[in-house]
Amino acid sequence: MKARYLTFFSYIGTSFRSSEKIWLKEGRNYPDPESVQGRMEIALLRLRSLNYPNVVLSSRTDGGVHALNSSAHFDLDRHGTEIYDPNYVTYSMNRVFNKNDCSILVKKCLRVSDNFHARFKALSRTYLYRLAILKEGVNIPEKESIASYIPIEELNRCHFSCRLQGFDIERFKAGAKYLEGYHDFSTFKRFDKLNPHKHNRRELKSIIITPGRPITTTYHQENSYFDYWDIEFKGRAFVHNQIRRMVGALISVGIGKLQPEDIKVMLQVPSKHSWYSFIQAGPPDGLYLCNVEYNPEDLIYNPDQTKDQDSGIDCDSDSE
Repeated sequence: MKARYLTFFSYIGTSFRSSEKIWLKEGRNYPDPESVQGRMEIALLRLRSLNYPNVVLSSRTDGGVHALNSSAHFDLDRHGTEIYDPNYVTYSMNRVFNKNDCSILVKKCLRVSDNFHARFKALSRTYLYRLAILKEGVNIPEKESIASYIPIEELNRCHFSCRLQGFDIERFKAGAKYLEGYHDFSTFKRFDKLNPHKHNRRELKSIIITPGRPITTTYHQENSYFDYWDIEFKGRAFVHNQIRRMVGALISVGIGKLQPEDIKVMLQVPSKHSWYSFIQAGPPDGLYLCNVEYNPEDLIYNPDQTKDQDSGIDCDSDSE
């Protein structure tokens, strides 16, 4: 008997090439141990379902980007009239990940209707970017590595910057205000040669910037070198590299290389030519997919909904 499942999971993206598999001409049914999607399929293969367990991700991210609560759906076909118990699916996948020292953790799994789609049914996605700025008055010698000042528990978990002279968080916030709302974010998208005319209009529902803190609450002397900032982005979908490029542009505003109003112009003239070459996109280390939200009613299994439906809405998330 075939059933569709929705799973919520977390991962540390440092060791993965990306969350999504590389597509081959031969089709989808092949293992890919260098991606989150591929690793999940490898774990599901241990259940020996009658079908290949193709995992459909709700959100696509590049290597180095992390997820606190992502989601995906897949179908499992079992002999007889019984389906695989969702709790057993969760246990089985985590057992494989733990045995192979894989940094993915399945939080829960539930049966959903056969027409449920993890990507198209998502109402919103929330991302967090963690930024650490060297405090004023703290100088790191030019020939000395910043790595000596980073707490070990923060390695590859936050974007640390020590060369931002005169960084002003209020300028940073002023620039961020222009990004909220419905815009064409072509300027903030990594140019796609294969789809140069693809529309890039998205609604950025909110940007919330608050003081952050180190991962551990235990005091470490090295933590006093940096001011931590949490930047939360919420929207239904994002274009490729949008969040990291927005962070890079806002950092340039924060240090005075750009004015807050320049962000407005980059939106009003949406083009790769409106991007300033000196802006460096924020590295993936500091980016986290925090949550994917659904209508609670869509998560209730309905045996009458058996036909797959494609909304046709382009909901690319921030594939870093």
